[in-house]
Amino acid sequence: MSPVRSIIYINPDGTSPVIPLARFLPADPPGIVHCWLHRNASRTNLILDPFGASPLMALETAASGYTLLTACNNPVVAFELSMLASAPSRDELTTALVELASQKKGEERLEAAIKDLYQTTCASCGETIQASAYLWLKGEPFPHARIYTCPVCGDSGEHPITDEDVVKVQQLQRADRLHRSRALERVLDSGSEDRLAVEEALSVYSPRPLYVLFTLINKLEGMSLTARKRELLEALLLTIMDAANSIWSWPQERERPRQLSTPPQYIEKNLWMELETAVGIWSAFKNRVKVTLWPEMPEGAGICIHRGRMRDLAREPGAAKVSQIVTVFPRPNQAFWTLCGLWSSWLWGREQAGRFAAVMERKRFDWNWHTSALHAALSPAAALSGPGVRMFGVIPEPAPGLINAVVGAASVSRLNLTGFATMNAVEPVQMEWKTSSMNREFKPVNLQKIIREAIREMLSEIGEPTEYIELHTAAMCALADENAFPPSIQQLTPEKSSEIQSVIQTLLADRLFLRRMDATAKDPESGLWWLAQPENTQTPLADRVELEIQDLLISKREILYRELLQNIHQRFPGYLTPPDTLLRHCLESYAIFDQHKQVWTIKEKELPSSREKNVQEMLDLVDAIARKLGLRSEGDHPIIWSLGTRSNTPLYHLVVGRTAAIDRDLLTNLPEGCEIVFVLPGSRSGLLKFKIERDPFLAEQIAKHCHFLKYRTLRSIAARSDLSLELWKVLIESDPISLEETTQLSMFG
Repeated sequence: MSPVRSIIYINPDGTSPVIPLARFLPADPPGIVHCWLHRNASRTNLILDPFGASPLMALETAASGYTLLTACNNPVVAFELSMLASAPSRDELTTALVELASQKKGEERLEAAIKDLYQTTCASCGETIQASAYLWLKGEPFPHARIYTCPVCGDSGEHPITDEDVVKVQQLQRADRLHRSRALERVLDSGSEDRLAVEEALSVYSPRPLYVLFTLINKLEGMSLTARKRELLEALLLTIMDAANSIWSWPQERERPRQLSTPPQYIEKNLWMELETAVGIWSAFKNRVKVTLWPEMPEGAGICIHRGRMRDLAREPGAAKVSQIVTVFPRPNQAFWTLCGLWSSWLWGREQAGRFAAVMERKRFDWNWHTSALHAALSPAAALSGPGVRMFGVIPEPAPGLINAVVGAASVSRLNLTGFATMNAVEPVQMEWKTSSMNREFKPVNLQKIIREAIREMLSEIGEPTEYIELHTAAMCALADENAFPPSIQQLTPEKSSEIQSVIQTLLADRLFLRRMDATAKDPESGLWWLAQPENTQTPLADRVELEIQDLLISKREILYRELLQNIHQRFPGYLTPPDTLLRHCLESYAIFDQHKQVWTIKEKELPSSREKNVQEMLDLVDAIARKLGLRSEGDHPIIWSLGTRSNTPLYHLVVGRTAAIDRDLLTNLPEGCEIVFVLPGSRSGLLKFKIERDPFLAEQIAKHCHFLKYRTLRSIAARSDLSLELWKVLIESDPISLEETTQLSMFG
């Protein structure tokens, strides 16, 4: 087994397009899988995705020229993948919607009948208009506000509900039992025992949205349509099935709901408006991709969907040989999976929904359950692939429980972890494995020793406090590297998982080993973690990144941002991957960005020849000021000012530099009663302030006896004719560093 190594973090290429149901699907930044495949796979290879959780990843793989076989057990996700791959145009979606709109509801068009349900009166001009939404408080019988934009007078925003609005809701409430029964019948068979679970799921649909949904579903079933047009309308209906539920909180935020629960205040949307909006969402994906259903494989690049579990695919006779495995790991999501059980039954019937509808019976999806679920797909995927096949996994929205589930499930699925990379608590964790031909050798290990050494090594290498998710990931990967997990899923019991977590918690509580800084809650994910006794640690990551960027800019003068990222990620792989915010602050300190060309160009004043002159000027000014103050000045790093008396007690250490990298040794070895002044370019002010704010240990070190003096301020001080030691003490605080560099000197200037 190869030891776990640091891999080069693959930076996303832009932002993900908005696709239907995006709030439930894995946050899968584009370009990551494409880049990994480009480095590691041939376009003749067959790629396997054992989870089928990310339509965007599948589409990206096929669009990059590869053939992907994906096991997709969720009928809703499988349908969305197929539909997006067909790249529906706005025109064909609009044509299908027009045909649906023209169906009759009594004596009027279906569109008019549904719009009538959302009619309200403008509070300003009295015109009858469409409300775009209604606001509800959980548990209340009626909405308390409506949202609209009046096309007549322009009045817009939230307004109190009217009596006419209340009457509309009351009418629909009286008929709700009939429509709710219809919704139940579409999901349950006569002998079903999960009626309560389905009723609970249905509770997130209030009367008006449910009425609209089943009016549309009933009309769709009665229409004579081509298969393509029916699929287009099913896609539009699928979108409003999500828009219709009450798990949309208000005010709206970037919601990623995982539990099927109504928020304290929620928004009820105008579903006909949502249908019209859905046309644009479904037509946004422009690249058509070949899609087939298993066992038919596409010729050349494309996607083959196995609509079932990975274990069933692995048992199929004649399964093709897999060359690589790529996947985006799903999180447990009770809300989405339950809703998919409803939606698939409503659209295609309970027979087509199959066993997936049974997910509604389960109320809890804890991390131990998720570990078993991941193993149920990873183990047959490894078996189908054979030994020596590389696997790449993206873990979006990383959380300790998800890291535990992924690393643990892979370890008991004949997958040997070979590398990982992390950036921060937000960006995806990236991992690599290799399939093995046999179960791993299991041996008793000292869990505490392995985890302690992994955490110490990581923090020592980073050289600064870091987020808990990075510590946790390093610890779990070290356990996988040391074969600390049992050889089978049956032995990876909740008790074993609890034992590992207990060891981690014990180490976190050891104040002689670790300290937590800037914490705002008891949760270990709050604040940053650092060594209690930071000895023999590397130069802080932020300083190393700054110096690397400085060297790149000096050597190249101008550089594409993408090229710079590649260089930085190669130089700082694994858990050393610096966050984008640090890179941006470093670049803004030294260079100018051309948005059109995506190029960073070094500022003329940052070239070595210019800065060398600046540094020599500052050294001369420091010497001149010392003479003016009647102080002895000696040494160079640091320059030491003293009174020149017999005791020769140092008053100040001065360090003239051109970067925002602070020599920590100078801070720890400062003589008693002495203060230190760092002289630096004003363009370094924002970067240094950013470093201090992101590193509480640095902030702690500079809290006493430390001053920062910009070149321009030193020039101003040197020019004063009334300079004294007392005035010097005031002036060195007159132009503080800030994220936005100040341009004014203090009242003394």
